[in-house]
Amino acid sequence: MTTLLGATVFSFWMWAYPQALNYHEQNQLFLCTWEYFRERLALPGGFADWLSEFLVQFFFLRWSGALVLAILAVLLQLSVWKAARSINPEGNRSFYSLSFVPSLLMLVHMGNMEVLVSYPVALLLSVAVCPFFVKAGWHRLWLIPLFWWLLGPVVIVPVLFSAIAGRKTSDLLHLVYTALVFYAGYRLLASQYPAHDAFFGINYTRIREMLPVLQVVIPFVTLGCIFASGLGAKLKHPVTVDWAILVVLAIATAGSVRLAYDRDAYEVLAYDDLIRHERYQDVVKRAEHYQPHNPISACSVNFSLFMTGQLSSRLTDFYQCGTQGLVQPSIRDNVSDLTSAELLWMMGMPNITLQYYFDSMESIENGRLSGRFLSRMADCNIVNGWYGPAERYLDLLSHSLFYRKDALRRKEMIRNEAAVNSDPVYAYVRSVRFKDDFITGYQGLDIMMAVLYNQNKDNFMAAEYYTVWQRLKQMEGAE
Repeated sequence: MTTLLGATVFSFWMWAYPQALNYHEQNQLFLCTWEYFRERLALPGGFADWLSEFLVQFFFLRWSGALVLAILAVLLQLSVWKAARSINPEGNRSFYSLSFVPSLLMLVHMGNMEVLVSYPVALLLSVAVCPFFVKAGWHRLWLIPLFWWLLGPVVIVPVLFSAIAGRKTSDLLHLVYTALVFYAGYRLLASQYPAHDAFFGINYTRIREMLPVLQVVIPFVTLGCIFASGLGAKLKHPVTVDWAILVVLAIATAGSVRLAYDRDAYEVLAYDDLIRHERYQDVVKRAEHYQPHNPISACSVNFSLFMTGQLSSRLTDFYQCGTQGLVQPSIRDNVSDLTSAELLWMMGMPNITLQYYFDSMESIENGRLSGRFLSRMADCNIVNGWYGPAERYLDLLSHSLFYRKDALRRKEMIRNEAAVNSDPVYAYVRSVRFKDDFITGYQGLDIMMAVLYNQNKDNFMAAEYYTVWQRLKQMEGAE
């Protein structure tokens, strides 16, 4: 059963929702430095946050990201079962199926794309120390504040577990002590954050003001599953009931996933993931089956149509929303501008690309850096000959795992102007970009495309986008 759980979760992230892995990875940048570690541990729950970001960097590769989440789901299930066995001598006849509930609930909970991996990591570690907390006795007086600082408020799980399992007056006093630790720790060490965030987890979601219902429910359901597992020992046919529970859990999880994972939102993320990996034909194929009716999806599909040589011929086959479906005006969030930034980069507008990516990174709600965004911002600076800012971005990337090799290559390149000019990508963008500085805005973007083409007749992208832009404006006027 445990192997089946791992295989199911791996398949879920590998093939059903791999775009979520890409979204999490591109909204953080794990740095292998002492300063980065110290910065994370400066907040309650910081160790769980640091450990989760270490794991999320492996989401750069789809299979390793799916494997990481599958391992977390299996470890959580096994930890729940171990905690149940620690209080139930007849655990071999217990409801093994109930130990799957927290992992399946977490799968549903992560349908909210802003839920961070730090939450399942913190819950896993909290459940894992439950048996140890029962035996710790008065050592809990220093363990509770330590684990609160390392894992955040989910430390309530081992505290409640030891109180219910122990059933002693001292255990109940530890509950009062935990409440005092929460309050004193917040007032003395984390008062710069709203009490809402400090008491429910500063780094469990990307949007700190957000408090999903399942974030509060899952810890208590986990405790309920631990203590309910022992009830199976009192039944005549526990195995039959166990299998019946598993069937119900499978059906309930499938239905809940359909509700929790917003189709339009995840479709937009899928387009972004595919475009990042230059799989333009796959974007067109997805849009042929289902396309959300919003400007972000229209921009992604139109860009993919151009890259596959179908923009002019198949424009009306897909959803259109005027010129915003060609290039998005800067919206300043961490998703909307990405396709527009990429096509503007290829068209020869590195300055606007730099603005779009900078705004996108500054729009990451929890203030993290982005390896993907920093990498393209370095490219824009290199094309413009601004090697100082480019090197600062590359220095950051050189402390990461998956961006390090390319960052070091580019740092070496910018020390030799001839090497930059011989790079096929940089040389092309330099040849088609604007030669003069001027002030303009989104309303003049089509004129900029015309200028780019007149300046360099090899810029077929600027020519075709200008033509389609005028066509869409005529369609808007006709409506």
